[in-house]
Order: sequence, then structure tokens, then C-alpha cells
Amino acid sequence: MRLFRKSAVQTAMVPSWSALLALVVAQVFAGQSAQAETITLLQAYDRMISGGIEFGMIDADLEASAETVKQAKGQRLPRVEISLQYDQISQSVISSDNTAYATGTSVYPKTSMNFTVRQPIYDAVRFRQLPLAKAQDAVRQADAEVARNRVVRELFAAYFGVAQAQLRVSRTKAISKGRAEYERSVSEDIDAGRREVDALIRAESDSLAAQGDELDAEISLVEALAELQRYAGPDVTGVVLNGSKIGVVDLSSLSREMTEASLLSMSPDVQTARASLEVAKRQRLAAKGASQPSVDLVLDLEHQMTEGSLFGGGSETQTMTAGVMMTVPLYEGGIKKSRVRESEAGIKAAELRSRQAEKSVLARYAALMKAAKVTAERSGKLSRQMRLTQDSVSAAREQFDAGRASEAVLLEQGLLRDVLALDIQGARLQQMRVQAALYALFGALDMKTISTQAGG
Repeated sequence: MRLFRKSAVQTAMVPSWSALLALVVAQVFAGQSAQAETITLLQAYDRMISGGIEFGMIDADLEASAETVKQAKGQRLPRVEISLQYDQISQSVISSDNTAYATGTSVYPKTSMNFTVRQPIYDAVRFRQLPLAKAQDAVRQADAEVARNRVVRELFAAYFGVAQAQLRVSRTKAISKGRAEYERSVSEDIDAGRREVDALIRAESDSLAAQGDELDAEISLVEALAELQRYAGPDVTGVVLNGSKIGVVDLSSLSREMTEASLLSMSPDVQTARASLEVAKRQRLAAKGASQPSVDLVLDLEHQMTEGSLFGGGSETQTMTAGVMMTVPLYEGGIKKSRVRESEAGIKAAELRSRQAEKSVLARYAALMKAAKVTAERSGKLSRQMRLTQDSVSAAREQFDAGRASEAVLLEQGLLRDVLALDIQGARLQQMRVQAALYALFGALDMKTISTQAGG
């Protein structure tokens, strides 16, 4: 690990920009609310749920979908209607065998009231609306889960982005502090005549470069916080990050629990594609049903009143009709067959999308499992290196106490140990990020567990 830097250009530039960068960072943090706080992943999720617009949109869409199912159920119920009609009739006799009414004209009103009940006995189009609506509701449910997972993945990325930025700030601060202590040690060695002035120039250059890296890290943290504040609110100034509490991901357990077979049965993306295929099949059945006859039970009650007419006084009649009506569609310009062909093409497209979704999630699964393995190996290597570094620090301390090594050697080993400790935290954080992405891929988001494992 290279902790020293030698760059004349960087050495010349850092002093001129350091003050400006420090001022920018200070102003950004000074502008934070008096209620500013650091939050855990679970708290960030709760804030997003309570204040997020997207989740409200998802819930509203699901409510609309539930109403569609209710409408489809209503297709099987009877149709009941009442109508009231008033007519002003003008009647003239043109010819008649009745000599009493051989000629004449009459104007009179007629009032009719009809009460009709029509119960479908068989109607393929209407009866197949319910399974179709349920299939469409399943698609919306799956779409909602996909949308939730997308938003949560974005939250994960923002949260872990801040956590990694905080670790980077801590790392650059440790290096900056170590470079400053090393510079002081070199200066003391020069005063004692043990080193040349060139060593101090190099130490000062490394110290200035470390300060520049620290300022860059602070600015990166501000940018990462801006992304997290989109979900958790503007008063958030950091995330809870306790390095000693960051959990170690059990790779073997992940491999056992998160298999390809379980992925295909749990993935929201795959479930959405499969639900869309089911909708396409239901649409084909509905399209074919349009060619089948429909049968209805009809009950009609008519009450009619007439006030005067050409042939006599007023009348009041009541007629009740009950029967069965069968309607057979014969020809509609080829529309029915066209709709069947359209639905069959939709099934082919849905099948292709389903296979594509399965391939996509399997490819992402393979990539994430590979990333989990790589990050686990890196974490293990850093831990082993830490044990060796601790031994080196102890040896350097003994050499320094015995007067056989300079303070610079002790400082260098101590800095290497401190930086390695932060690198181990960063590696474990990367493991947690990959694990969270796997959970999201499976649609199995246990925010409380993930927040605890992330050190929150």
C-alpha cells in the first residue's frame, strides 16, 4: 500500500486550492439544519416510506387495480334499470272501415314506465372478464413489487455511498494526520543532524497531498449526502457507521439459501413477466369468447297510461314479459378474428419477455455472487494483513524503545495499521452492499436485519 506521494505539480497546486476547498466544505456543512442527525439504514427506509411520493403512487395504482376486479365481478350480476317515457301523440285517421271514425284527428299524452331485469346466463365475453381482471391485478401487484425494489435499491446505493464516503474521509484524515506526524519527526531528525533536508521536502509534499485528498473526500461526502437526502430528508448529515459492528457476510450461507431455483420463483421481475404472460392468455380467451352466443334471462314490467285518444277515453295498462333471449354474433367485419390473432401475437411477445427476464435475473445473480466471493476474499486478505501489520507495529515499537529504529519507522507502521483497519471496514461494507443487492434481487428485503448488519 503506497502512503507516500511525490508530485511536484500536486505539491504546487494544493496550497493554492486547499483554502478554497476547505471554505466550500465548511459552508455546506454550516448550512445544515439545527436538527441535523446521522441515521441508520432502517431509519432512512422509514423516512422514505413516510414521506416518499413514489410509494403513494404505487398504493394508489393498487387501489385502482382492486376496483377493476370489482367491476369484473359485476359483469356476472343482473342488470336492473327503470325508464320513464312521456309522449305527446298526434293521431289522424286516413282510412277506416268504422264509419264512426272515418275521419278525425286527436292529440293526447301517453306515459310509460318500464322496469327491466336482465340476468346473464351465459356470456363468454362478460364471464371471462373476471379471470382477466385478476390476472391484470396480479401484474400490477408484481409491478408494484418491482417498483418498490427499485426505489429500495436506489436507497441502498445512496446510503452505502454515504457510508463509503465517510470511511474515505476517515481514511484520508488518518493518512493526513500520519503524514503530519511523520513530517514533524523528520523535522526533529534534521534538527538533530540525523537526516538531510531533502527528506523534509518529501515529507511536506506527502503531507500536502494528503490534505488535498482529505478535502476531496469531504466534498465527495457532501455529494453523496445530497443523494441520500432525496430519500431521507435534508436534515441528514451522515449515516450511523460503527466499524466494529459491521457484520461479516456468510458466503456459504448465501449460496445455500439463495439458489437459482429460488430466484426464479421469488424474483419480482420474473413474477411480473410471468403474470403478464397469464394476462395475454386470458386476453386470448376473452377474444375467442366474442364468437360465442350469449344467453340472458329477461324480465320486463311495463306500466302505461293514456289520457284520451281518437277511438275513446284514456286507458291504463300493465304488461309483464319474462323470457330467455339468445344472441348469436354472425359478422362484425372480421374484428373478432383479428382480435384473436392480436392476442396470440401478444402471447408470443409475453413468452419472449418472460424468458428474457429469467436470463436477466440469472445473469445479475451470477454477477452478484461473483462479487460476493471477490469481496469476501478481499476482506479475508485484509484481515490477514492486519494481523501481520500488528506484529510489525509491535516489533517497530520494541526497536524504537531499544533505540535501534527511528520514530519515522514506528509512525509508518502505525499509520499502515490504522489505514488497514479502515480498509477492512470498507471491505465489509462492500460485502453488505452486495448482500443487500442480492436480497433486493430476490424480493426478500429484511430492512431491520440489513440495517443491523451494516453497523446501524
